[in-house]
Formats: sequence, C-alpha cells, structure tokens
Amino acid sequence: MTKKNNCPFLLYLFLLGSAIANAQSILPPEIEWHGKSESLIAKPNNPWITPTEKANFRTTPSYQETMIWLQKLDAASPLLKMISIGKSDEGRDINMIIASSDKNITAASLKSSAKPLLLVQAGIHSGEIDGKDAGMMLLRDIAFGNKKSLLDKVNFLFIPILSVDAHERSSAYNRPNQRGPENMGWRTNAQNLNLNRDYAKLDTKEIRAVIKVINDYDPEMYMDIHVTDGADYQYDITFGGIGQIGYSPAIEKWLSETYKPFTDKDLSANGHIPGALTNAFNDKEFSQGNVVTTGAPRFSDSYGDARHLASVLVENHSLKPFKQRVLGTYVLLESTLKLLANEGNSLHEITKKDKDIRPAKVPMAWKIPQMKQRTTFEALSTLQNSENAAKPADSITFLAIDSKIQKSAVTNSDYVEWLGRPVTMHIADYKSTEPIDFISRPKGYWIPASCGEIITRLKLHGITMTALTDAKEITVEMYRITDYKFQDENQAVKPFEGHMQVDAATKTEVRKQLFPAGSVYVSTDQPLGDLAMLLLETASKDSYFSWGFFLNIFQRTEYIEAYIMEPMAKKMLDDSPALQKEFEEKKANDAAFANNPSAILSWFYSKTKFYDERYLLYPIGRVL
Repeated sequence: MTKKNNCPFLLYLFLLGSAIANAQSILPPEIEWHGKSESLIAKPNNPWITPTEKANFRTTPSYQETMIWLQKLDAASPLLKMISIGKSDEGRDINMIIASSDKNITAASLKSSAKPLLLVQAGIHSGEIDGKDAGMMLLRDIAFGNKKSLLDKVNFLFIPILSVDAHERSSAYNRPNQRGPENMGWRTNAQNLNLNRDYAKLDTKEIRAVIKVINDYDPEMYMDIHVTDGADYQYDITFGGIGQIGYSPAIEKWLSETYKPFTDKDLSANGHIPGALTNAFNDKEFSQGNVVTTGAPRFSDSYGDARHLASVLVENHSLKPFKQRVLGTYVLLESTLKLLANEGNSLHEITKKDKDIRPAKVPMAWKIPQMKQRTTFEALSTLQNSENAAKPADSITFLAIDSKIQKSAVTNSDYVEWLGRPVTMHIADYKSTEPIDFISRPKGYWIPASCGEIITRLKLHGITMTALTDAKEITVEMYRITDYKFQDENQAVKPFEGHMQVDAATKTEVRKQLFPAGSVYVSTDQPLGDLAMLLLETASKDSYFSWGFFLNIFQRTEYIEAYIMEPMAKKMLDDSPALQKEFEEKKANDAAFANNPSAILSWFYSKTKFYDERYLLYPIGRVL
C-alpha cells in the first residue's frame, strides 16, 4: 500500500494558523493576564474536560460537538436535562439545559417553584460565544464537581447557542476586532437578521423561542451574554441594563444596588475587572467622555425592562484573551446563582411591585439630558460633535488604556492607536436618563381582525386580550397620519433588519368605528401593559407601526379623473366662500402646490365624500 502524503494538509494547517496569528497581530497590544479563576480550568485528565479547555482556549466547539458533549453530560447527570425550545431556519434544534435538583422540571412546575429561576442565553451573536464555553464548564462542575449546591435554592435554564445557524458560519475572519477564539460564528442569523434587534417585532424563530421560554417558565432573572465591538480599556467584563432608569424602577434599583456590587466583588476577587457598559463619546477614545444610551425594546435588556423582568446585558471586552473572558463569565454565572439563592425571593417581591405600576403617562423614549437631541444605540455617531453637549452631568473614574492620535497614511485623517498601557482617567459620563415623548395611558386598544399578524405577535409576547365574537361599533380615538418619512436609525432611506421603518407625525380623531368579529381588545391594565403601549403607539420607535407593519395605509387605492374633478372643484368653490379662502391661502403659502395641477385637484378630491376616509388612518383604536 502506498503511504498517503499528509504534507499538503499539514502545510494547510500551518498556513491557516499563520494567517490567524497574523490577523490577531493587527489588534492592539495584549496585556498579560492571570487570575484566581484560572483554577476553574479542568485538569487534562478530567473525563469531563470541555473541548475549549482541552484546546487551551484556542478554539470553541462546533454546534455538533457542543450538543454531543452536552447530551453525554445530560445522560450522566440526574441534575441536567437538555430539551429543544425550537428549530432554526436551517433546521437545527435550539437547545436549552434545565439544571435543577427538583424532581418535577416541567415549565409549569418550575414556574410555580419557590426557588428563583435564572435564564441565561449565550450566542445571540454567535461569534460572541464566551457564554457557551463558560456555561459548559459550570454545568460540568455542577454535575460532577463541587458546585452541586448551587442548585439547592435556585433553578437554572441555560441556552448554550441561540443563533445556531450563524454559529456554523464559522471563520477566523468573522470578527477582526476580537482576540479569539480562532473560529468565530457570524453576527446575524440565516435570514441575515440581528437577533438583538428583534425582541419587539419578533421576526425570527430564535427570539420567538426565547420569548416562549420567558412566558412559559417566568424566570426571576434573564442574562444575555455578548462580547463588545468597541474601544480599548482595562475592564474585561461590563454590564448594560443596570441603572435606575426605565420602566421597572424597583428592579433597576435592585440591579444597581444589590446585584452589581455582589457580582463585582466576586469578579474582582477572582482577578477580573468589572465595569459599566462603555461607549466613547467621540466614537474613538475616552478623552471626551463615556456615553450610555437607553435602548428601545428591540434589545434584550430593554425588552426585559419593558416587561418587568430583571435583565442584564453582559458585554465581555473583545480585546481581552478568550480564556480571560470565558473564566470571567463563569465567575459571573456562579455569582449570580449564589446571589439569587439569598435574594431571589426579595427580587420576586420587587418584580411584583413593578408589574403592578400603571403610570398615567408612559415615555416612548429616553434622551441624554445634556444633549439637544435624542440618541439611540444605532446613532451614537451623531454625538461626535461636542457642541451638542451643554455640560457633563457626572464624571467617573475610568480605567482606560493609553492611546494617541495618529495621522492616517491611507485616508489622511486621524485615527486612534491603542498603546497597551493602563491609565486612570476622570471623564464625563453621559447617560440617557431623561424620559421623553410621553403618551397618556389609554384604557386599552381595539385591534381590527384585519391586523391578524399584529394580534399573533402580541400573543407571542404573552400580552393578554379578549376577542369579539360579533361585530361591534365602538367609539375610539385613532391616529391620522399628517406627515411621514421612511428611514432607518441613521436617517437613511433604506431597509433595516428586513423592514422599511416609518417616522410619522399624527393628529387624533374620535370616531365610531366598526370592529368585525375576530377583532381583539388589549387592556393596558395588565403586567405587560407598558410593553403593549410600546408596540402599538405610533410614537414608539419600536412599535409595529414604526417597523413598517402598516405600510398599506400609505397607499391610496381609489382615484378620480381630472375631467370629473375639474367641474366639481369649480362648483365647490362657488358654493363655499370659506373653501375659496382656504384654497387661496394654501396657494399663497405653498408655491409647489400652486404650480402643481395634479396636487390641486387631489386637494379638492380630499374635501369630497368620494375620498377614501381611511387613507393614512392608523387602524388601531385607543379607548380613553
């Protein structure tokens, strides 16, 4: 038998490793790290060593390797049970591990259990996969190490990979600003949709699966684990979703004053540097300050806030080594379970208080008080002009990395070079704490049967409603669109996350409206009443209206010919001096209108009974 020559394959592996090393060399200088949490790594002879530990944290296992390892762990431990919570577009199971010492682990039983329940998901952006590998290590130690007692007073749900299809679009070149692992998944799912922009609209199977888990199991706390894309600094693990603002004030206070100090202490004791979520004010480095915006409910933590669920967004620092990030995440998971064992019942009572709040007015957005304009996570670049700022509200001590501004030989503009030297800075801290765009709380909303897709999605959120069995005429307040434009978050007219977004001005009309059988009434006097408002009010940037689910109302379907409208318009002017005056004033004030015969006849048409009275009418009615 001729011996097979492996040289080409070995050469390929060498070149691949060399290419990965070269890609990593582009990153800023790495700061060597060692911490107490390194003791969590399994010994090489441990039969339950994870694939990542075995690879010395160079790689992360594939979807298949991950699930095979977890299936074996499940089969070997009575404390663990892996179930599918849904399937992806490409047919992969989205699996969840139930970790519990309870005998009955059905959703109904865990929902009613006296034990608090923690839900954690990893891989919503599957290139940011630290949570998966940390969770596998922790589950191993719960099943066969010295961490079994973590389940004495807490139940634990863990989704190792949420964006399962994107996880398999793996490459060394998916995230050029991230230090390991060598193989990283893709940011968006198989439909090219960003799952962490989908919590409100619910387009994706992955997020629908998560929301079903939240509805069925009713966890006390929800954690979404990411890795940053941003600048360099000393913190290796940062937190969003923590601050005393939002729709759940008692929960936010608990997260700020109880959760964050407790977990920070554990992280610091294990050699990690926890911090708050960071974004450079000038989108480059931190000399002009840090800025944190309050996201809309399209994001996981903001969605949790809107539905009164204690939610934490974890952002590990992309420039820290993969091993450091994974170990920090392990410490955070363990610390969270320990805290819930002692404080879970108090969090439960706090959550009930927030669910019982029915504010008379609800803000649709939040802004930074020092800014002249509103800001969103997607539009931080609009803050780069420092003249937007009046004065900083607060200052913080910031554990930074030294940097200098260099002149680009390619673009002839300035760019930041990170130098790898820790420095301490005192900088401005901008936060979007000012509520804006208040809407008076209606008693509820009537949604016509023709809006079946909206009704379906509201039900998926867990929002309760009652349906009409017979048609009924109801007096409601409705919005008429007076002006509108189609745009994304950066004011560009292009699709965003598979939708054409709409920004509109409205006026209200009180009408008697016939709602046919199958129409539903959504009361705002329910725990998810605030969420219902954010999904149904046209002023909300994450409403179904704003996401473009009602584009049909911008379409006129009946018209009138000029040979009909011309004599009709003349008669209308002859019969109404008031209309004559209005017409003359409009021509005088609007030159484009005055010089457009078609627009003039359309204006007269809109004054007739022949005109479509539902044109630009938002079909959902408010009950005051």
